[in-house]
Amino acid sequence: MSIDLSKIDTDALNELFNIGLHRAAASLSELTGQRIVVDLPRLWICPIDEMQPRLTRLLDGELATVHQIFRGPVAGDAMLVLEYEKAALLTGLMTEGAVALGGRLDQSAREVLAEVGNIILSACLSAFGDMLKVSVTFSVPRIQVELLEELLRSLVVDMQDLQYALVAATQFRLSEAEVGGYLIVAVGMSSLSLITRALAARVA
Repeated sequence: MSIDLSKIDTDALNELFNIGLHRAAASLSELTGQRIVVDLPRLWICPIDEMQPRLTRLLDGELATVHQIFRGPVAGDAMLVLEYEKAALLTGLMTEGAVALGGRLDQSAREVLAEVGNIILSACLSAFGDMLKVSVTFSVPRIQVELLEELLRSLVVDMQDLQYALVAATQFRLSEAEVGGYLIVAVGMSSLSLITRALAARVA
């Protein structure tokens, strides 16, 4: 049994992610004292086993990832994924150069990135919870520096029922620069079915 991904209302899903990212941008702006905009340029849904060839064309080298396991009627693994150099740039920009000196993700930079990931992932997952009218609980965010292959392998090992990924390209816009990254929400069939039905009801 599988889900026909072509029938999922991606416009409604886009709107949902945008709600979460708008909330996250407001929180990040308040936290840093800077105007930070988080955009959603594009979004797609695919089986997890099809992610590697698509992401290999988009991501290169070491990645800095923030994972957040979420549980409830909808469960899975959400993550913020940035190329290492972009993660260092982003944390440096957000702290006006106080961390990530020399372009390295030092301990302070990792703490900043973990907080950024926590804010963005929690805001997006809360938007899903609001739509579904269910409570979603989150684990403490876990930051990793890993290659794409390691990221995908950990997804399959950590939660074996994960089958689908909602992948959202995102763009952080600050006064000095723009930094691109990806949000990945990996879920199983039952969770995606719930999301699909709720999206359909939302626009009915």
